[in-house]
Amino acid sequence: MPYNTLGSMIRYLRKQHNMTQADLAAKVGVTDKAVSKWERELSYPDISLFPGLADVLGVTADDLLKECMDEGKPSRLLQIFKMSHDLRTPLNIILGYAKMAELHYDEPEKLARYLAGIRISGEYLLKVLDYVIDVSHKDERKDFEGSLTELSDYLAKNMNEVQSDRDTYDFSGKRILLVDDMEVNREIAGEMVMLTGAEVEYAENGAICVEKIETSEAGYYDLVLMDLQMPVMDGIEATRQIRQLPDHEKAVIPIIAMTANVYEADRLAAFEAGMNAFTEKPIVVEALFRAMKDHLS
Repeated sequence: MPYNTLGSMIRYLRKQHNMTQADLAAKVGVTDKAVSKWERELSYPDISLFPGLADVLGVTADDLLKECMDEGKPSRLLQIFKMSHDLRTPLNIILGYAKMAELHYDEPEKLARYLAGIRISGEYLLKVLDYVIDVSHKDERKDFEGSLTELSDYLAKNMNEVQSDRDTYDFSGKRILLVDDMEVNREIAGEMVMLTGAEVEYAENGAICVEKIETSEAGYYDLVLMDLQMPVMDGIEATRQIRQLPDHEKAVIPIIAMTANVYEADRLAAFEAGMNAFTEKPIVVEALFRAMKDHLS
């Protein structure tokens, strides 16, 4: 077998297709530096990139997942699956679509789309969890079940919580720039924010966000909701560039992180780059609106 880790698989298949790292990066929509890190096992592709990456390399997303094993032991990527980002992404979709279904239950077309999104995300999440449990050692499986118990407790605590006071958040007349590379995340967060009466515009990555702020009139946007992990330019670098804009009014626009990267290091990096607040995915509507209220004059 020519490879036994995800990084070696990517490198092998890239060479089989006569692609340079820059070629692969362009096709997947990331930087060549990111591809270099994947192949050297210094970092791993975001799970949202797996379908596109698999298509470019001529394999399936399942093939990529299977190569996350090395000598029968969970690799670092598999450990990441047990952690926050790759679990929180489908959870954000499930919880977000559930909220949207609750709000649009009398609109059959929207309801069908939301329910389909919940089912697909749930099936994906189950597949990831089954994969983790199958390859984990007994003690590791016990620890993982503990994390699921915590998640279950969290959902039980919050599932009956009614957002009866959401109308108290009135951001009418405010224009929000929502930055996220995943269309489904933009849709969910955008619909939530529009409940407050605010207008929402979108950017697919940090570079587009910076360009929109640079080319718009000062004061056109009132606040930015920024994902951290995105191709082309991540939220940290985008925030740094915004803070360095020569127009002071544009440079001080409030920026709130809205991300599945929830480690303390992520928080510190966000604040060091100049972000004003940090909210987590899956989105808790009350927490998001409270952070927005704190920074919208």
